[in-house]
Amino acid sequence: MPTLKEVKKKIGSIKKTKQITKAMNMVAASRLRGAQNAMEAFRPFAGKFAEVLGSLSEKAGENANPLLTPRETVKKIH
Repeated sequence: MPTLKEVKKKIGSIKKTKQITKAMNMVAASRLRGAQNAMEAFRPFAGKFAEVLGSLSEKAGENANPLLTPRETVKKIH
């Protein structure tokens, strides 16, 4: 059976690990929020970019690059 000193040491170690884990979780949440904010800020540009590409592919007609043509939407892959 472990001694009282060993038990207290183990409890302290677990508390420190919990504190580190909580800090890492907070950092990850902050980074995720930053990435989400950046994505939201870019959304209007992405919409306009898709609109411009669609307009270009319509004007190109038959000579359009196949990568610029709109694709059919796939709902299920399996």
